[in-house]
Amino acid sequence: GSLDDYRVRPRLMLPLVLAFDHRVVDGADAARFANRVIACLEDPEQMLLEC
Repeated sequence: GSLDDYRVRPRLMLPLVLAFDHRVVDGADAARFANRVIACLEDPEQMLLEC
């Protein structure tokens, strides 16, 4: 590959941390919630219609 394949490129990123009390919330439910939050943030137009 060329050197362009290894070039650092800027990206828009939002570090997001979600904490769950596993005594109250099951890990699978927490993962579904986290995936829904990600989906809403990745598609703001859809977020306004659904979320």
